[in-house]
Amino acid sequence: MRKIFIVIALMMMLLPLVADVMPEFKLPDMDMEDVTLKSLLGKGPVIIDFWADYCRPCKEAMPALDELAKKYEELTVVMISIDAPKAQSRAKSYLRSKNFDFITLFDPDKNYAKRMNVVNPPHSFILNAEGEIVYSHVGFESGTEQIYEKHVRQILGLKKPCSENPDEDCDGDCEEEE
Repeated sequence: MRKIFIVIALMMMLLPLVADVMPEFKLPDMDMEDVTLKSLLGKGPVIIDFWADYCRPCKEAMPALDELAKKYEELTVVMISIDAPKAQSRAKSYLRSKNFDFITLFDPDKNYAKRMNVVNPPHSFILNAEGEIVYSHVGFESGTEQIYEKHVRQILGLKKPCSENPDEDCDGDCEEEE
């Protein structure tokens, strides 16, 4: 039991802490143009999601992240592929076939992923406009997108949407959906 606790404690120390500033990067996009983190900050929240072509939960997350990007124009969604160079063409083909509305970058040597202690994709980070990590999540399951949206709305200073459940009171801290 003690060994398990020590292992968990060590793993938690490796994760970037909330309120840490995301380190700068310079990674190529789908057209092999370099993109920096600095160029993505300032307009609003940023979701950075590390993914791989072989990862089913990664592909399940993409439509949900795409919906968020379409719903909140101030939101920037960035997918960082950690696929090996041989798999990049397959990843590019998949993304082009889906016509997603987010930025895709490539980290084929996984240098940036290692710097962020990304071990298994999907691993997402939600940043505020200053680049501070406000939320970090490993994996993707049904309901994760609502957690992401909650953080995006908080960063944007929006109230939470009113529940469709009439028994749930939001104490005036909600707004009707448009």
